Amino acid sequence: MDEPTPEAGEILVDVAACGICGSDLHFYTEGLHGDAELPVTLGHEVGGTVIQTGDGVDIEEGTDVVLSPHTPCMECWCCKDGLYNLCTNLNATSAKPGGYAEKVVESADNAITLPDGVSPEDAAIAQPVSVGLHAVRESPLGIGDSTLVVGAGPIGLGVVRFAKSTGAGPIFVSEPQESRQEVALELGADVVIDPTEEDPVERVHEETGTGVDVAFEAVGHQETFNQAIESTRANGHTTVIGVFSGEAEISPQSLVSHQRSISGSTSHQLGPRVTKEYNAVLRQLESGELDADRYVTSRIGLEDVVEDGFETLLEADNEERKILVCP
Repeated sequence: MDEPTPEAGEILVDVAACGICGSDLHFYTEGLHGDAELPVTLGHEVGGTVIQTGDGVDIEEGTDVVLSPHTPCMECWCCKDGLYNLCTNLNATSAKPGGYAEKVVESADNAITLPDGVSPEDAAIAQPVSVGLHAVRESPLGIGDSTLVVGAGPIGLGVVRFAKSTGAGPIFVSEPQESRQEVALELGADVVIDPTEEDPVERVHEETGTGVDVAFEAVGHQETFNQAIESTRANGHTTVIGVFSGEAEISPQSLVSHQRSISGSTSHQLGPRVTKEYNAVLRQLESGELDADRYVTSRIGLEDVVEDGFETLLEADNEERKILVCP
């Protein structure tokens, strides 16, 4: 591909790292949605350095940044209501190469300058952690509320981290991968359940006597979706974050009989408000409270993105948490 050139209002970023996300795996295995034309370069968890700017950009070359991956249209009703992450034309104004590349062009409005001491490579984890933060903020979770997080990938681990910071507890985590279980405990989980060894719904109800106040589904499968719902107490709530490749069946009566509720949470703050959730994560990286190495298990070259990236993460018994592609 030709090297991209920034137009007015855009920046050219030398990519330090781009994380592999579950949605990238979904696109790799299931194909792209909508009218996207191939070839499309994937990758949206990008940290790097600004090396060229277009007209009207006040970011200096040499500035380390992390990129928010979505460009709201600013014209639809969601944008006019400030719901930028729900934009009905999200990314319609931007069809630039993705982050699995040496260089990437992005709107300057989507660049967040890094604090001193935070490397652009480590900052690549800010996007998935911000998704977890957004889910906690969108949920009704409060001080003293019990919760179950189903799935302890980078986003689920972000939920654990910020659920703990809200004063929630006890925090249950259902996760089969041992290395992710360990990090979940480090981040504040009180009980970790291996769903291949025991039923997480039964364990949660046994421990609480009622079910949890709030559950988070961060996997994207019918089984885990139902586990999250059934783990909640009467009048409990489930927030769904996982990316689903198809439909999922539930029992509506399980909601009606127990007055349970379900909501979705997508992405993180975008548009003019993009920095609030990102900055909370970046401050934790700056202080050392958030250690990128507790999330990142492998750093691979661009030429290895398929074999050592996508294919490795798709193996059922892999022990990876987050793989960074470092051109």
